[in-house]
Amino acid sequence: MHGTNIQTMAKVLLLQFDSDPDCAARREALSTVGATLVEAEPRWPTFFDVLRRERPDVIAISLGRIPSHGREAARYIKDGFNTRNLPVFLTDVPAKEIDKCRKSAPTAVIVERKDLHDAVYKKLMENLAGKL
Repeated sequence: MHGTNIQTMAKVLLLQFDSDPDCAARREALSTVGATLVEAEPRWPTFFDVLRRERPDVIAISLGRIPSHGREAARYIKDGFNTRNLPVFLTDVPAKEIDKCRKSAPTAVIVERKDLHDAVYKKLMENLAGKL
């Protein structure tokens, strides 16, 4: 974990399917950013209910299991009036889905899984600095 513990201040919402064999690796990577980690599957309306209830600071969405669900979740979030300014990171994006992701959620950031932790941590620190 990095030196700053922001756990009491920040939340990260991880949208991924429990049936994805790589979900534990993503969970483990994000559990060390120092924020509270909340999870849900990227199924409508379940993920949106969790989003409204938990009010995360950053959202990470895996496209590893069913890419269309992750892509649509990103689109809903980026189109929503109260959620459009939330930072969204897409990970495990298959090469054939990259253009579709850029069209449906152009402000979402596509990151490789190995870079997910650092990208989320950096965004949380930027958010924290902006609140000070």
